[in-house]
Amino acid sequence: MTYSSITKNLGDIERKLTKSIKILEKQEKMSVGDTIKLARKTNSIVSTINKGIKDYENYTPSEDEAKKIFDQMTKVVDQTEKQLTLLVSNKAHFEKLHVGGLVKKNMGKSDEASARLAEVMLTKAPASLKPQAEELNKRRVDGFAKGKAAFASATGGEDQAEGEDDSD
Repeated sequence: MTYSSITKNLGDIERKLTKSIKILEKQEKMSVGDTIKLARKTNSIVSTINKGIKDYENYTPSEDEAKKIFDQMTKVVDQTEKQLTLLVSNKAHFEKLHVGGLVKKNMGKSDEASARLAEVMLTKAPASLKPQAEELNKRRVDGFAKGKAAFASATGGEDQAEGEDDSD
């Protein structure tokens, strides 16, 4: 595995998150079809994260590469926080569409995959980056905690949106 495959996977995650955010920015104009597309995009993001984990686990970056990977991970966490904020702000609309459970299910999948990626990043981070990497992970954990708390009792749509949307 190479540095370029790791950064490509992170770039793919960024691009897919951007597309998810665009769907969420429709707010009350989102249809059930949009939420299914969003869920499939999440499945695709999780798949890409898992691929990135495999690449990253088998590679030891130089200090400079680790810094660049950290910078890219920071962008991913920034986008993830924005996505989670939009999910929470659209909760009432998701419930109106009867897909709150689908959102909850996919948020859980994203949280699990991103936690594993963060663990690898923390393991691979040089000592000089450890404090910032730990702070970045705390932001990720806090963002998912807020999102999961908002959707804790949500139900509906859990059986929809199997598969991945790789239309990007």
